[in-house]
Amino acid sequence: MSCSGFVRFSYESSSSPLFFQVPGPSGGSHGRPPQPLATWASICFPSPSGDPQGHKEITRRTDPASPSSSILAHASLVCGLDEPLSGSSLADPCLQGSLVTRASHPPGSGVASLNRLAVEWFLLTEARVPPEVVSTIQAARRPSTVRIYEATWRSFASWCSSVPVLPTSASIIHVLTFLQAGLRKGLWPNTLRHQVAAIASILSCGSRDSISRHPIITTFLRGATNLRPPTVHRFPTWNLNKVLKALMSPPFEPLCSVSLHFLSLKVAFLVAITSSRRISELAALSVRVDLCIFHNDRVVLRLDPSFVPKVNSPFHRAQELILPDFCPRPSHRLERAWHTLDVRRALKIYITRMASHRKMEALFVAFHPASLRVRVSSVTLGRWIRATIALVYRQSDSPLPHPITAHSTRSASTSAAWATQAPLEEVCRAATWTTISPFVRHYRVDSFASADAAFGRRVLSRSISLRGYRTSTFPPW
Repeated sequence: MSCSGFVRFSYESSSSPLFFQVPGPSGGSHGRPPQPLATWASICFPSPSGDPQGHKEITRRTDPASPSSSILAHASLVCGLDEPLSGSSLADPCLQGSLVTRASHPPGSGVASLNRLAVEWFLLTEARVPPEVVSTIQAARRPSTVRIYEATWRSFASWCSSVPVLPTSASIIHVLTFLQAGLRKGLWPNTLRHQVAAIASILSCGSRDSISRHPIITTFLRGATNLRPPTVHRFPTWNLNKVLKALMSPPFEPLCSVSLHFLSLKVAFLVAITSSRRISELAALSVRVDLCIFHNDRVVLRLDPSFVPKVNSPFHRAQELILPDFCPRPSHRLERAWHTLDVRRALKIYITRMASHRKMEALFVAFHPASLRVRVSSVTLGRWIRATIALVYRQSDSPLPHPITAHSTRSASTSAAWATQAPLEEVCRAATWTTISPFVRHYRVDSFASADAAFGRRVLSRSISLRGYRTSTFPPW
């Protein structure tokens, strides 16, 4: 069975063929099958022994009910936009013999119901890739990426079942139609790019050229970007000073007697804001002696060696989180208030209070009675940070800023440090950026960018000086 009819591989042999009756699929209205199949056609399995040269002819049956009405079709197997992507035109020549078999499964078969990893494993195994190699290939993506790809593949497979077409045999036209449906539902171009990458991991499996680099796919994504330009986010939407001031007083103080709920929220926020690290990295911190080191004036935290960061490079894996103390020996009222923001003090109290029933070495553990002392995920840790900011605004009867994201702690901390004349090298090292371009493009917010106007002022001052005015009389901006 192919996407456009039945195909019989005939040999020049005098042996009698074997006919196999294809059972009709269940379902459909009025007894008709839901898929466009010639239900009662016969498939011929001839004997290959009578063809010593291995010569094959591909014949396409025009009338499924008449075995004698077959015509020769010498196809060049050139894959067009409406032809399956899984044919030999996209496959690596050394893998063509095995990858072309993926289109042999009819719609509604068990292959479409498997998850993305299982389908990828099946296709690579069909391509005669050793199982050990397949395992290594599938370990190339982070767990979060695997979850995103899996959700996209389920959505694409569900869409293909309504067309209907086998997901592993979808064409470029099918992919474009699926993307257009997502754009019509309001998906952003970046989401569509993620969907293309997820679908390409299956449809381009074992191929030299990925569909993500197909000219018509890239043109479609460019057009989607023009139709729906990305929104420029001005982070953060909340006020850092407002949140820090609230953390100095109840219900976040005193730390030795507050509930584990408020203790966890405050410590998570202080660690995030003073380290400027991603939430996934904070969830990978540990209380092991070699990974959590307390000094007299700072705390050095190291990532769990088994953790895979977003950018898995020696530079990013070797970066330590160095959290300083703050007014360690307060002498008057204002310093005592500032001391409540000492992250070293907060961490020490948190580890001590959570140590009695700690079940694992993770730094941040759950405080809920149903899951007490169990490692929290990065999703839960981000929810703690958002809850802290929202609680502060509710207590002050201020309108809740929108949106509140846990990732905005990186922009708040780096922008605040830059506003205090911190060297860019120091900011980049704290946020594990190898260059300053991420900070310039995404994190330097407008409230700290007044120095950018100095360029225009210098241009104007030069123009005035050229007209005969003395530069010394120019206002000292």
